[in-house]
Amino acid sequence: MSETLLAVPSEIAGLGNLTSEVGADANSAAHFIGQHGQPADWLHGPIIDDLIQPFIEVANATKVRMALAARTTQDTGTELNKAAWMYHDQDQQNYNALNSHTMYIDDGQSSSPNVERSGITQQYDGAATYSKPKKFELKEPQANKEDTAELIGQIAPTLKDVNDTIKDVARMAGKDIDPLGMCLDKIPGNWSEIRRIGEAHKAAGNGMEACGDNLESGMKQVDRSWNGKAAISFNDWANKQIPAMKWEGPVGRVVSDAFGVVANEIREAIRVVLTKLWDVINSQIDFSDLKGAFKTVFRKVPGVGTAYELISLGLKFAEIVQFAIDAVKKIKELVDKVIKLLDFLKDPVAGGKQMLNDYMAPVMDKVADATHKAAIAQDVAKISQVNDTLNSPDTGYEIGSGTEPWADS
Repeated sequence: MSETLLAVPSEIAGLGNLTSEVGADANSAAHFIGQHGQPADWLHGPIIDDLIQPFIEVANATKVRMALAARTTQDTGTELNKAAWMYHDQDQQNYNALNSHTMYIDDGQSSSPNVERSGITQQYDGAATYSKPKKFELKEPQANKEDTAELIGQIAPTLKDVNDTIKDVARMAGKDIDPLGMCLDKIPGNWSEIRRIGEAHKAAGNGMEACGDNLESGMKQVDRSWNGKAAISFNDWANKQIPAMKWEGPVGRVVSDAFGVVANEIREAIRVVLTKLWDVINSQIDFSDLKGAFKTVFRKVPGVGTAYELISLGLKFAEIVQFAIDAVKKIKELVDKVIKLLDFLKDPVAGGKQMLNDYMAPVMDKVADATHKAAIAQDVAKISQVNDTLNSPDTGYEIGSGTEPWADS
């Protein structure tokens, strides 16, 4: 059904202002993930080393997507402001009003009321109010800074002191014995940084999702005030941009969930190792008498204690080390799936629903809360709609040239 041209300039100007604000918000999200989505320079260790490059690549890819959406949206806001001036004197249906409010840039062409003048256009006076219903915010990730030292303090406050005593006694005996270091050597202790990176992706994704909701609100609000070919063209543009922006929300949340599970598994493995180590030491040393405890430590150190005690203690430490090795293998299997997930998200392909489900399966298995698991499944389903991002506009909206802005549909 054809529509006769209807264009209320104050409404279109209001939409333009909103669109420019949304574009600026999207640009902030792009800069945010570019800054906070990168791993810290000091982040390294077993398992972690395999994740460094994927962390960098997915942050960069996300920044590029968001920056493109920001640029095309801001360009659209500029175009809508021009459109408002074009419709200022609708009975003229020419570029006089626009050109008279455009700071002229000499492009070698003569000025004509039938041709848009090149230059910078003034903001339209009396623009209608177009509010953002969804709050846009980017909270800097405040992941718990807990590390291995703090975890030791929670499980066994004196474990480090006892370990230092064992090291000192062993040193006096000409040995290099470090039970704590030996048992933790195979497991990385930087789970908080992994969680922080995930939180950065969630914040940026939620921000972009809000951008999509706010742009959609503007598109709906202007609908009653703008008909015709140019209005339909804007809707076509917006109906590609909005889903692309909204797609980033579930992506950021799922990345955060996946990173959170990896962080939890690392922390739990370290917790179990520390608990086992403390149980072994506690079973061998009487801490009710500090002086007696020191003598006991002295006897238990290889090269100082009896052969039986030495072998018994050594075997128990070896069992803990083996547990750590086995735990790392299991975490590595999870990490391999997460890396594949990140590869998919940095370069999504159509028909990837089954791949996504496969990559997320071990993550979902680690989520105990049924409501949280259902929320993740819902987000994964949204991510699988990859055409939402693949069909995102490469350029901003253009109202057309010549008589096109005033054409009926």
